[in-house]
Amino acid sequence: MGTLNLGTGAQFVGGASGLTDAPTGTIIQTAINGSTSEITVNSDGSYKDILSVSFTPRKSNSKIIYTLMFNAFYDNNTGGSNGVDYRVLRDSTSIKEGIWTYYLNSTTYGRDFYPVVNIIDFDQPNTTSAITYKLQGRKYNGDSNKFATRFGEPQKSAPAVGNSIVFKIEELSQ
Repeated sequence: MGTLNLGTGAQFVGGASGLTDAPTGTIIQTAINGSTSEITVNSDGSYKDILSVSFTPRKSNSKIIYTLMFNAFYDNNTGGSNGVDYRVLRDSTSIKEGIWTYYLNSTTYGRDFYPVVNIIDFDQPNTTSAITYKLQGRKYNGDSNKFATRFGEPQKSAPAVGNSIVFKIEELSQ
């Protein structure tokens, strides 16, 4: 056990597992996962698992901040419009969705595109039970006639260094 002075007379007293007593606004735990793999999403319009993070909140009223980053690849140079469809799940419940993200219309942009997609949002699951947060992706508009969308694309002109997909979870005390 120890004491951490937080300034202006506030103190946090406890051990490594005592963070449940942290003041409001304190990040009390973090989890992160990354991948260097390139994942081509399904051709049938269904969502495919991209990356997940398992997490057990320490407080039932915490806000869970999630941040995702992924490199994407749109094959748009042969006349097919493209974009990224993604969703973030808490267990099996969709809590955020992006449809036609960075949409490219083939009549005005007939080239490949390699955007870095960043997502930040928060969740309030109201539990201290284990949760799995998951990023899923699919072809633009779920259309199997469209060209492939790839998550974690390392870009063809240079080899990838480091993770091209990152999923970070932070629990914020309330």
